[in-house]
Amino acid sequence: MNHLSTEKINEILSLSPAIIYSRRATGDFATTFVSGNITSLFGYSIQDCLETQNFWHDNIHPEDVERVFAAYDIFFKEGHHVHEYRFRKKDGSYLWVLDQLRLIRDADGNPQEIIGSWLDITGRKETEEALYKSLNLFREFFMANPVGTIITTPSGQVLQVNPAFIEASGYSADEVIGHTSQELGFWRNLEDRERMVSAINQHGFIDQLESVFFGKNGKEMTCLVSSRAIEYEGEVRILSIVIDVTDQRRIEEAIRELDKAKSDFISTAAHELRTPLIAIVGYCELLENADSMGLSNEQRETYLSIIQSNADILNRLIGDLLDLGRIQIGRSLGVSPKEDNLLEIVDKVIASFRVKTGRHEIVVEQSNDFPQIVWLDAGRIAQVLHNLLNNAIKYSPEGGIVRVLLSTGTNKISVSVVDKGVGMTAEQVEHVFEKFYRVDTDSLETIGLGLGMSIVKQIIDDHGGSIKVHSQLGEGTTVTFELPVRS
Repeated sequence: MNHLSTEKINEILSLSPAIIYSRRATGDFATTFVSGNITSLFGYSIQDCLETQNFWHDNIHPEDVERVFAAYDIFFKEGHHVHEYRFRKKDGSYLWVLDQLRLIRDADGNPQEIIGSWLDITGRKETEEALYKSLNLFREFFMANPVGTIITTPSGQVLQVNPAFIEASGYSADEVIGHTSQELGFWRNLEDRERMVSAINQHGFIDQLESVFFGKNGKEMTCLVSSRAIEYEGEVRILSIVIDVTDQRRIEEAIRELDKAKSDFISTAAHELRTPLIAIVGYCELLENADSMGLSNEQRETYLSIIQSNADILNRLIGDLLDLGRIQIGRSLGVSPKEDNLLEIVDKVIASFRVKTGRHEIVVEQSNDFPQIVWLDAGRIAQVLHNLLNNAIKYSPEGGIVRVLLSTGTNKISVSVVDKGVGMTAEQVEHVFEKFYRVDTDSLETIGLGLGMSIVKQIIDDHGGSIKVHSQLGEGTTVTFELPVRS
């Protein structure tokens, strides 16, 4: 390997958190290569490592030397090994390292070179050291930890669980201690457990492994698991902290769905606003050139009527957007109730629809005791009636009768809009008052902004009333709102 190649490799390896090295497999185990990041971690230069006799051996902590070399018989037999020990920095202090070694043999099978890596695990070892020094403190922490914590054997047998784990899983301590997590069916995917065990065997730990677990009676939980191999009561154990993130994941999913709904809404709003605007601009251009085109008075009146109709649509769309803004910031829609004649309001709204539709007949039916004067906001209730009648007509593409029923009850009046159109499923009814929700029917000419029913509900709520929807697919829909009668 030429000098330039070595520099390039060192430049790349220096970006790794692990120090890469090679040593002779015999004699004094002299260092033959070390990555440049040894300087930032231990303070030694590359020359210090390569030129100092017995560099590796002499810098192992004296208390760890015997244990490190005792494992070499196994290492030379198996060809690989992982162990932890303290290594001296140039300033005389020590760091804990996780040393992973692999043996390279020549063509005859003789040991030729040792390739390995050092990873600084001082922080983890210091934490373990604190636990070793005060087992009682550890036990107190274990039991008081507000996060679910469990201690198992490497094979999965449960040795101890804390109260937070019991509360989250639904099991009692007696139901789990002594059993394996496999027997209890904790893991939905056993491959996740195998990943955890494999990581612990290789590195001694694993952080934030996300997996789905089952508690008692099949309770499903999405959890983040962080596990460590520790020495507990003289044996190697696995300490796992289990954080239930089920609600967090649900919230994240809800946010994603809301973001998608908003994106869909913006796209739909742009389309819905553009459609009447294009019609208005187009017919205005026609009227601008009316003389040169020889348009009759009747044609001009027709075009003006179309412009007016589309201006009304545009005005309602903008009104819906403004109302949505008020609802989003928690404000009411500015309802100002006063005494007014509801029958006249109903008649005016229906009259506007009779001009626009020839395939639908709108019929009003009222009880004999229906009051002439009701306490309400005339403009807002007209908006409610317009929205409900518009939906009834839109969702009755074959035409037919739309009924408006007016009746009285105890301290309240009731208004129902009944159609025999396409109807809705139970799921669609469940979501009908949600903002941005639209019933997906391919045969409809326009899908709307998905705001109308949510605004209707807000208006009725602001009146102190209530609204409900009854519908069956293929049989039509009835929307009923009730308003309190002011005494």
